Amino acid sequence: MNEKATIVEMVLFKTNEGISQETAKKAITELNEFVSKQKGFISRKISISEDNQFLDIVYWTDLESAKTASEKAMENPKTLEIFKIMDEKDMVFKHFSIFNEFEKDQ
Repeated sequence: MNEKATIVEMVLFKTNEGISQETAKKAITELNEFVSKQKGFISRKISISEDNQFLDIVYWTDLESAKTASEKAMENPKTLEIFKIMDEKDMVFKHFSIFNEFEKDQ
């Protein structure tokens, strides 16, 4: 049975000065190991813009699972180390409830 996503988590950020794009991509990808083991996780997509801004989108089954995963990430030494590359002053972190879903026919 496939669980359905009801929550989209969005993190929009740039990296701190001196962090190369390749270093950032590698570090952010390493978060997959942590995120994938969290209750309620569905999928994760990470994108980068032309001006080196990252967009991290995570789909969750429910808001409680998403919030619990965020709390656990803030207590995990490995994830905290990865978060150090992110410029927190302009970071946007939000949860959104999905109210409409449309996919192209396969």
